Amino acid sequence: MYRDGFRQMTVGRTLWALVIIKLLILFCVVKLFFFPDILERDYDSDAQRAEAVRTHLAPP
Repeated sequence: MYRDGFRQMTVGRTLWALVIIKLLILFCVVKLFFFPDILERDYDSDAQRAEAVRTHLAPP
C-alpha cells in the first residue's frame, strides 16, 4: 500500500527531496558554527588529545 503510493507521487518526491537537502544543509551549518573541534584547536598531537580525553572522562 505505501510502496504504491510513493511510486505514484509526483509533487511529493520533489518536496521530500527539498526537505532532505534542507536538513543536510542545516546540519552542516550547525556543525560548522556551533560544534567547533576543540581538541584540534587546543592540542597539537593525538597523544595530547587522548590524554585530555582520558583525564576528563576518568573519575577523580
